[in-house]
Amino acid sequence: MEPLSSGRRRVTRHISTLRKMKDWHVTVREKILIVGDSNVCRFPPFLDQHLQVDGYPGANFRHAAALLSRAIAITPPELVVLAFGLNHRSQRAHLTSVKQLQAALRATKLRFPLARVLIPAINFSSALPQHEKFGLLALNRHIQEHCDFIPPLPREKFSTEADQVHWSKETAAAMFDHWCEHLN
Repeated sequence: MEPLSSGRRRVTRHISTLRKMKDWHVTVREKILIVGDSNVCRFPPFLDQHLQVDGYPGANFRHAAALLSRAIAITPPELVVLAFGLNHRSQRAHLTSVKQLQAALRATKLRFPLARVLIPAINFSSALPQHEKFGLLALNRHIQEHCDFIPPLPREKFSTEADQVHWSKETAAAMFDHWCEHLN
């Protein structure tokens, strides 16, 4: 995580790769760790010196489980936010995505047993195909019933780029603020 000249920090965007399980890694240096997919890479620069944000384009909960099981902790985190799920939109929720979410939670709790683990509810575009929305709704239902979670950003503050997947700049800023309100 590189500091900017203003004392602000920015998200570490990891490489896009076809060898995600081999090429990706995370070294925890701060008390609060947010790891997520490409949407967290859109967060604006921030001032919190105890916060680390790492984004992995194309990542899902399966990648998160592998990544966190071999994480290196310079500073043991007190709070870990697992911000994945949208890349599960084509999967049947109970057969794949829920099991991968559970594996990511287990891996995180094994690696960082003293850390609180939060899962943000997944905001998604209403323009996604119906079968993708159904899968994400099922995944959100599981998150909200079985996990310590961050509620979704209010619908009126949520918008995506034309691809219906990546957050707009305004949404990324609003999402960052929304999540930070729930980190205490």
